[in-house]
Amino acid sequence: MRALDLPPEPRPVFSRALLTPGPLPPLSHLGLSLLRETVESGLRYSLYHLGLPSPEFSPLEEIRLRLYFDARKLRPRLTPVPGGAEVVAALLEPGGVASRPATPRELEAALSFHRVRLRPFRLPGRRPVALHGDAPPEDLWRTFRDRFSRALPILNDALLADLVAAIDRRALRAGNEEAWPVLSESAWALRTRGRGDLRCFGLPDLMAPSWAEEPDLALAARHALAPHTVPGRDRHRGRFREAYRAVLSQVSPIYRALGRAAAERGLLGDADDAFFLPLELAEHLASPHLPPWLAEAARDNRAEHESLRKADEPLDLMDERLEMARVEAERPEWTWSPLLPLP
Repeated sequence: MRALDLPPEPRPVFSRALLTPGPLPPLSHLGLSLLRETVESGLRYSLYHLGLPSPEFSPLEEIRLRLYFDARKLRPRLTPVPGGAEVVAALLEPGGVASRPATPRELEAALSFHRVRLRPFRLPGRRPVALHGDAPPEDLWRTFRDRFSRALPILNDALLADLVAAIDRRALRAGNEEAWPVLSESAWALRTRGRGDLRCFGLPDLMAPSWAEEPDLALAARHALAPHTVPGRDRHRGRFREAYRAVLSQVSPIYRALGRAAAERGLLGDADDAFFLPLELAEHLASPHLPPWLAEAARDNRAEHESLRKADEPLDLMDERLEMARVEAERPEWTWSPLLPLP
């Protein structure tokens, strides 16, 4: 077969390469649903600010407790719109090459504005939430939701920053310029100087600790990656996962208090079972009378999560065959991912 007759490479159908690339364990059910809500908000925000329509249905898919963009729901709505094809490609394949070096004129005006506007990297404040030992569960739930909702503008801007960076880097590659995988500025500083805001690092799951809570995780990751060359850095790339982790660090104590309160009332067998309730069920933890089936649902979900930690891991980019990486035991690389380069 001649080279020109080779079939094209399959286009990805499912992708997490923009926001949560690299080794990733299954998220807790609460963590997955909270991430889904956040990404849906950030995507609507980003498309609006780039002058594009939002998908009619959620363009996200949950695969083995990981969150993916679903190309089948993105392409029909966006590719007919000027500039839409470039945005879809950046959402799905941030490490790919644009169809042309020049961004479409309709999109470039919005990108130029946001490149300047997003230059400062905003994070939530460091002040911890004051918790009272006798706070009723309904107050804890209200505080949790309020604090997270207040952080959404920061997270929306962070997702837009990652998307802008992906569009720009794809255009550079189309112009035969170098745009190798990079670190965020925060990850680059941590790898090269050993200092940074450790609230920004850790798995994207409310159940998992941030590196600020367990600094030994940062030391272990830096030690494991020390033999490898440190990549370059990008001003906007990686902002979403770092801002999201910082927000999780802020609200995690509130939710943990809610789980402890439910366990003390005998509504859950273990306080950590609260992390295995998706967001739409977690609000029941604030109810005076917990539905009798909720504790069993949490236990079943916990068993699923533990099983998937030893199951094959879905790749960053997959077609409908759902390609997997072999996993026979828990991977140490899961804890290094915040310092791994981004496409």
